[in-house]
Amino acid sequence: MKVYSSDIYFVKEEDTLSSISAKFNINETALLIKNNITPKMLSEGMILKIK
Repeated sequence: MKVYSSDIYFVKEEDTLSSISAKFNINETALLIKNNITPKMLSEGMILKIK
């Protein structure tokens, strides 16, 4: 399974909002807004829009 591409990311069990933001050099708030989620909604298997 591909873990990420340039546009989307599949959340893994050990991921945090901070770790995902750092991995893609994107602001945490921007990541939340882009995906219309709150930090508590982040869960394994979720697909996030990165760009």
